[in-house]
This record gives sequence, C-alpha cells and structure tokens, in this order.
Amino acid sequence: MSAGAWIRWALISTSIIGGGVLMMRATVPTEEEFYNKLSPELKREMDKIIRQREGSQTMKERLDAAGQKDEIVWGDSLGSTSSTQKSNASGFGQGGFGGTRRNF
Repeated sequence: MSAGAWIRWALISTSIIGGGVLMMRATVPTEEEFYNKLSPELKREMDKIIRQREGSQTMKERLDAAGQKDEIVWGDSLGSTSSTQKSNASGFGQGGFGGTRRNF
C-alpha cells in the first residue's frame, strides 16, 4: 500500500472514533442528570440502594477491624452496633430455630 492510502485510512479511522466519542458525550447523561430525571419512586429506591451499599462498607470496616484485633466475629453481631443481642427465652433468637417469624 502506498503512503496516501495509509494516511486516508488513518484519517477515516480517526474521524469514526472521534465522532463516536463526541456522540457519546452529547447523548449520555451524567449521573446527576440521570438521578434528577428519575421519578420520585425510583429516587427513593435508588437512595435505599445507596444506603445499603454504605452499610455494607461499614460491615467491611467492622470485619477488617475485628481481623486486626484477632477477634471472632459472629454473623448476628454484625447487624447491630452494640455487642449485646436480644434473644427469646429459648436462646434461639427472635425467629426460633433459625427461621423468620411471620405475623399474619
């Protein structure tokens, strides 16, 4: 191939890629614009998901701190901030034998 063909190929390739990038920047909304366009129900759900993610980060921090102290961490102690847990008289926790109690 001659040098002219390579230059033409490079220009066409650059224009296709550049056009795609410009089109993407013009059409894809930012996270803030996307959040502002959501309905109130979806905003509440999104806020709930964000709070859950923040909570999981806190759990990771608790696990890391317990690992540095060389402590044993039980799963039911991660959900509360204090070390004491409520339990019923049988000693199996709120749900009995590991199940969840449903009140109908």
